[in-house]
Amino acid sequence: MVRLILIGIAFLLAGCGPRYVIKNEYIPPASAVSQTCLNNCSHIRQGCQNQCQQNYQYCLDDAYAKAKAVEVNEQRAYEMAYSRYQMDYTEYQFSLQRWQRDYYDYSRDLSHYQSQCERDKDGYACKKRDELRHYLNRLSHDRPREPWVPVRPTFEQILVNQQSFCTTNCGCELSYDNCFVGCGGQVIPHKICVENCD
Repeated sequence: MVRLILIGIAFLLAGCGPRYVIKNEYIPPASAVSQTCLNNCSHIRQGCQNQCQQNYQYCLDDAYAKAKAVEVNEQRAYEMAYSRYQMDYTEYQFSLQRWQRDYYDYSRDLSHYQSQCERDKDGYACKKRDELRHYLNRLSHDRPREPWVPVRPTFEQILVNQQSFCTTNCGCELSYDNCFVGCGGQVIPHKICVENCD
């Protein structure tokens, strides 16, 4: 138990810790000849970013079309699940009524035998009381459970899920950094605190 509490505290403290990002410092090469090389790196990065943005937009458009198709299947599955739920709920209501009736009847009998046992010290009544207590205890654990209600899917949820596969992280910055270093420059990463800093 103590172990779980310590783990919980560790997670809580980890969530409150500082958050860092990496920012690169670019030191260009000293020679002027390298400027053409650096310009080429910039053009390559810009082309990469443009292509990445186009791919991202295509992915979003495609996600919309996929979400429409998924919505039809999800809606069909929901309707089947809801139909099943309605049948299960009807059965649950019957079972619950039967359970409540039995519980009431056995509780009434228990009350009768309880008072007879205490009043008359009747051995049979005391034995019956103990049996009924045991049975009611078991019955209370067997109370019918309400069936799970299916959740109607929304197009917005489906669309967000499909769009989560789209990304604007195409590695353009890493390629630029490699190109920059290839031209004779230096890339120095700096770890900068952006949240929960001391």
